Amino acid sequence: MIRLSRIPHQLLTWGIPMGPLMLLRTRGRHSGLLRTVPIATLRHDGHHWLVSPFGDTHWVRNLRADARAELGRGHRFRPVRLVEVDDDRKLEILHAYRGAFGLVPFVRDAFDADAGAEPHVFAREAHRHPAFLIQPAG
Repeated sequence: MIRLSRIPHQLLTWGIPMGPLMLLRTRGRHSGLLRTVPIATLRHDGHHWLVSPFGDTHWVRNLRADARAELGRGHRFRPVRLVEVDDDRKLEILHAYRGAFGLVPFVRDAFDADAGAEPHVFAREAHRHPAFLIQPAG
């Protein structure tokens, strides 16, 4: 996984647009140092979302400790606040994420539910895929 993320990470660091991929910058929950990871943003129902197909990753744990982060590429980052959702919206978000990024092999493999499944099918695995609403910082 780390090897796969190096190329998008470097291209985004140079400021090269890569569709929905952005750099997420969080503060390490133990070290306090800035941590940056490439992430796919989902636009759904008039909002932007982050979903972790790989579960409780370091960036997820960092956001749970401090919801303030930055999104961007190159030298252009904007401060955001990420709010974890675990309500009725989550199943719809997971469904939309799986549909939008289902052709990406590691996303497809991370979900048990198929892209064409109804949103309620994602309830069985919702605990494995944290989802965050992206809001302006403030």
